[in-house]
Amino acid sequence: MIERASEFGASAAVPLVAGDSTHMTAGNMLREAREAHGLHIEMVAAALKVAPQKLEALEADDIDALPDRVFARALAASVCRALRIDPAPVLAKLPTIQRPGLADADQTISRSLRSSAPRSSSGTAGWRPSRALLAMVALLLVGAGILFWLPQSVFDQVGASISRLTHSDSMSTESTNGAAPVAAGTAVESVAPGAAPVMPPPLEAAAPAPEPAAVAAAPAAAESSDLIVFAARDEVWITVTDPAGKQLLRRTVKAGETVGVTGSLPLSVVVGRASAVDVRVHGKAFDLAPLTKAGGVARFEVKS
Repeated sequence: MIERASEFGASAAVPLVAGDSTHMTAGNMLREAREAHGLHIEMVAAALKVAPQKLEALEADDIDALPDRVFARALAASVCRALRIDPAPVLAKLPTIQRPGLADADQTISRSLRSSAPRSSSGTAGWRPSRALLAMVALLLVGAGILFWLPQSVFDQVGASISRLTHSDSMSTESTNGAAPVAAGTAVESVAPGAAPVMPPPLEAAAPAPEPAAVAAAPAAAESSDLIVFAARDEVWITVTDPAGKQLLRRTVKAGETVGVTGSLPLSVVVGRASAVDVRVHGKAFDLAPLTKAGGVARFEVKS
């Protein structure tokens, strides 16, 4: 009579003799150990946090009802540890993780794979490339050697030949499309079918440049016809506005440029950089110096 203790507390004295388990199954051994502690199967299942049905299947030796043999052996070992009994006799009664026939099956599969693989008399050493492959490799090596030993002049000649061929092809394409080059300045006229081509008239000589006297007369003519005339010695900015608010002039006048303005009076005038422009009103010189403010801007009105 041996009194056993576990994490569930001390059990009543029950006969647990090692020799008694010789003809017992693993499930019977676990059930006797649990009953020796006076524990219900649901209490053990709650302590191990497993479903009671799994413990019932284990004690009934219904291993197929469990997920797999690994789970069955792990659950049996957990029960043994909870009941403080030696798990070795119990695990010895359970089927092993790998069935006895699996090793033979693995060997059979391995032999089949080896038999289906291509064999050679001496492994990789017995492999021989085909004649076509050897010939291709030889041709590639010969071509590479020829290209390596050719002088640079040969490559230059080949490039020049390709350039000439490309140029001749482009010229032939243009001639085929009927696009003949036309010299700059040449007049081209369409010719009706069957009509004689009309030659363009000869180019007339360019008109001679005007004499300085004619150029000088232009500002004088502007002065005689325009109400206000601006002669810029340097770049200036001018705005001229009529009584209706219309801007008669609003732009930058370049150096050496003369601009005349005529409109309904009074005319409002704003001149930027007033020191760089000469102003004539009704053909008379108009001094902007007294009207020029800070920054060189002059403002005035022409009322009559």
